[in-house]
Order: sequence, then structure tokens, then C-alpha cells
Amino acid sequence: MSTHDVEETGMTERQALLDFPGAEALRTAGRVEPPSERAVARALTAVEEAVRQERGRTPRRTEARNTLVAPLRGRRRVVALLAAVAVAAGVTVTSAAMGTSPARPGSRAVSASVFLDEVAEVAATRSAGAGTYWKIHTAPFDAYEYISRSMESTHLVPGKAARKGHFPGWRLGSRNFDWNGLNRLTTDPLSLLRLIDGTTKASADGDEDAATLGFVQATTLLAVAPARPELRGGLFKALARLKDVRVGGTVKDHAGRSGTELVFHGGVGVTKVIIDPKTSTLLELVEPWRSEKDQRLATYLFAGPADKIG
Repeated sequence: MSTHDVEETGMTERQALLDFPGAEALRTAGRVEPPSERAVARALTAVEEAVRQERGRTPRRTEARNTLVAPLRGRRRVVALLAAVAVAAGVTVTSAAMGTSPARPGSRAVSASVFLDEVAEVAATRSAGAGTYWKIHTAPFDAYEYISRSMESTHLVPGKAARKGHFPGWRLGSRNFDWNGLNRLTTDPLSLLRLIDGTTKASADGDEDAATLGFVQATTLLAVAPARPELRGGLFKALARLKDVRVGGTVKDHAGRSGTELVFHGGVGVTKVIIDPKTSTLLELVEPWRSEKDQRLATYLFAGPADKIG
């Protein structure tokens, strides 16, 4: 497209190419299931025919300069046809084909279901490892917790005496699961989703929201529990099917680590978690407690096996 065309239309080449009926539908169509071979064949045949027709047209030259100007209307017609056929057939046209920058993982252009399904695939390949204890290190209180396979807990905070006790287990839905219970827990996403949806309020005063608690329980289990890879993958896929979950974008946690923010809109406020999509590690959780003003923060610095305490 020449300078003359820009002045004539008042649009850049990219704007002109995207100025056709169906462009918005194409941009918002999002990610869809792969189309059938027959649908793809029909789409390609229609586009190729339109391209052949446009190539047969004679380009014009400007009088002021020896500049070859592509027939803008024809190009727009080809792209418009491509858009219409693609949306109708379920063909995904990438942003690169449209001359725009591809969306980064974790950006608002990526749906929560797509993002979480992708993280689930990563989680299913990462082993939790083995050890005598399960070690959890969290901020902002710089607390360490060591949980034995018999569910005995040792809680350490620098400068304070160690506190020992029995760890009640990791809660999901209406049940607590010990180390062995997690190994027996279903990995089916739909079954896990039913457990999450079956969460009940911990108190009867109405200050808690059951949906928020279910989301917090599932993400906390993913953050600090010795869950096997198949269970982690199933939990991420269950969260992908949970309502009111959105992708917020790329952010940093309070330790300065980058990750993708996941936002859950519950009855008592907004819960946010930060996930490293490359490792499927949950980095941080910010949850409302009774109200949006009473938020609780947990930054997960480490969660993994350990052979000894200290």
C-alpha cells in the first residue's frame, strides 16, 4: 500500500485489510475444535478461487510516481472471504496470518479454559518426587512446615520455638485427604469438579462463600500438597471447567517471580492466584476473607520432598 492510498483512505494497510464485514467475528472467534477435512477443503477451494480471480486483474500505476499499487478492494475481498469461510467452517486463522502480534500465554486474549488445559499438560509430566517429609515454605511469615507420611507436622518460624502437631490433611470439597488419600484420589476432571462444587461453608454465619472456598481449596492443594502428576493435571482441568474463572495476564508475585494471574470472582470478593505456566507451579494466592478488605496473602516459596527437618 502506497502513501497515496494512506492519504486517500485515512487508514494504514493493516487497518484497511481488517476493514471488511466479518473481521470482528474472525478476531473474536477464538480457539475452536479442529474442523473436518471436508470443511477445510471447501474453505481452501473458495479462497484459492478468489485469489486466482484477483491475480487476473491488471494493477494500475500512479501518475505521480512509478509505484505499483495493489488493488485494495480486491485484497480486502479475498481476506473477507477467508474470514467468512473460516468462521463458518470453524477454521482457526492465526493472528500472524492477519498481520497482528500473537497473544502471549496468560494474556487476556487467552481463555481460562485454554490456559488451564495447557498448564494441565505440563503438570502431568512433572514428578512430585519422594522423601521422608513434605516441606512447605511460605511467606510473608517465612514459615516452614514439614509433614511426615504419618501426617505429623513440624512448624518452624525463624526466631521461634518449633511447634509440633498433627496435620489434618489437604481439604477438597467436604473431605480431608492425607498423604495416602491423595494417592487414591480420583484424577478424573469431572469427578474432581464435582468435589470442588460440593464444597460447603466452613461456618454458618454466612461470612464465607462456598464457591470461593472450593476454588481456594483446589488451588491450595495444587500449591502445597504432595499430589502425583496425574492428580495435578486433573485438578487443573477441573478448574478449567469452573465458572467465573478468568485469566488476568502476566504479573509478578511478592517474591519477584513472573507468572500468569488467574482470577476467580466469588460471592465475597476476588481471589487471585499466580501460576508459572512453564512449570505448573502455583506461586501465590490472594484470597478474600469475610470481605474484600480482609484479604489473606500466601506466597509459596517452596513445596516439595525433604529427607530431614531443618
